[in-house]
Amino acid sequence: MKWIGQSAAEPVKEGSTTRVLNSTSTQAGLKFCNCKLNKANKMDDYTNSILSIRDKSSNSEIKYESLGIEELCTKYSNTKKAIYKLIIDGKAISRNNTFLVRYACTTCNMQQEITLNLFMRKVNKQGKNCVSCVNKDKDKTTTHSLFMKENSTKIIKNEYKKEVNNVKSLPLKDYLELSNKDWSDESDEFRNNYFLCHLTIDEFDRIKHLIRNINKDKILDLTDWRYEPIYRIWNQTRYTPMLINTKTNIVEKPYYISFECENCGEHFCHRDLEVVKNKIKIYCQTCSFTNKIFRIRTLSLKDGTKIKWQSIQERRFIEWCNDNNISIKNGPSISYIFNDKPHEYRVDFELPELKYLIELKDNHCWYKQQVESGKQNKKEIAAKEWCSKNGYSYEILFPKNIQAFKNKIAESCKI
Repeated sequence: MKWIGQSAAEPVKEGSTTRVLNSTSTQAGLKFCNCKLNKANKMDDYTNSILSIRDKSSNSEIKYESLGIEELCTKYSNTKKAIYKLIIDGKAISRNNTFLVRYACTTCNMQQEITLNLFMRKVNKQGKNCVSCVNKDKDKTTTHSLFMKENSTKIIKNEYKKEVNNVKSLPLKDYLELSNKDWSDESDEFRNNYFLCHLTIDEFDRIKHLIRNINKDKILDLTDWRYEPIYRIWNQTRYTPMLINTKTNIVEKPYYISFECENCGEHFCHRDLEVVKNKIKIYCQTCSFTNKIFRIRTLSLKDGTKIKWQSIQERRFIEWCNDNNISIKNGPSISYIFNDKPHEYRVDFELPELKYLIELKDNHCWYKQQVESGKQNKKEIAAKEWCSKNGYSYEILFPKNIQAFKNKIAESCKI
C-alpha cells in the first residue's frame, strides 16, 4: 500500500508533507504553520504525481510503502544548503542512483518518464511544466520561429555562430574582480558556512612554511604563489580556493599537499588543504595517532639535548640512562615495505656508544594488531638489517625483561 507523508505523531519538518495543526496554536503560530503547509502542499503535488519508480540497471519496479519529499542538508554538502530529496520508506535517496520516475504532469496530465535526478531538479526549482508543456508555450514557439527565420540560412550553410558570454575567458584580473563582486553579493550565512570548511588567507599563511610541495611536486616553491580563497567556479559550490602565480598568472588548484610534520620532521601528504582546517599543530599520521594515545613530551638531558618520550616506561628508561651517564637519543627512521607500500619505522631510542637500537613495548591492542597483521615483523626485519649495516644490536624491551637488560648494560659499563 502506498501512502504519502508522515504520521500525525511525528513533528512537522520544513518541506515535509505533514499537514497537522495543533488547535491550541496562537495566531502567529498558525501563520507559521500555514507557511509550512503551503510548502508541504506543493510537495504533495509532486509526490502524488509519481506513478511508479523503477531501477533502470535491473529494469525492475521499486516497491515501497511510504513515499515523501523532505528538505535535507547532507553531511558532506559544501554549501550547507538544504535541498529537497525523495524519501522512500524513510530513506533519503542520494544523487548516486539509477532510478527512473514515471509521473503525470500537473499541468497537462501527460505521462513522462525521466531520471530521478531530473525529477528532483524540477522539484527544487519548483517547476510545474513538463517538456511537452514547455514546447507548447506560445512565447517560446514565437521566439523560436523568429530565430529560425532570421538564422536558418546561416545554419544550413554551417555559418551560424552562437554568441557565448563566457566569463571564464576573461583576463585573470577581471575574473578575480568578478569573483569578489559575486562574493560580496552572497549572504552572511553562506560566507560564514564557506569558511567553516575552507582556509582563510591568515590560516593559510600560518601553515605555509610547513608546505613542501603541491600537486605531487608540481609546485616546489611558494614564493611567487598567492592563496586566493574565493575563486569563482560554476557548480553548486560556487567558489573554491586556488593558488595564483603572481608572475605568470597561472592558476592551480591545491591538491596533494606535502607537509612537514611539526613533531618529527617527516614529510606526509594530504589530498587537500581543508584537512588541516582548525588544526593547531600539523602532525603526520604517526605523530597524530600517538599523540591521541600518549601525549608527546620532551625531556632535557644533562648535556642540554632534548629527547622525546610518550609513555612513563620510556621516560623512566631515559632517566635511568641519564642518571648513569649512558648516552641516549631518539632512534632513527627506518624505511620498510608492508603490503606493497612504503612506510617509516621510528625506533624509540638509540644508545650510540653501546651500539644499541631500543624499542620499548607493552601488550597494547595496537601492538597485538601489528603482530597479527605481520607489520611488526616487517619493522623488526628492517631494524635488524639497519643494525647489521651499522654494527648495532636491536632490542625490543617489555616490562618483564627491561630490568634484565638494564643489569646487562650496568655490568658491561661497570656501573
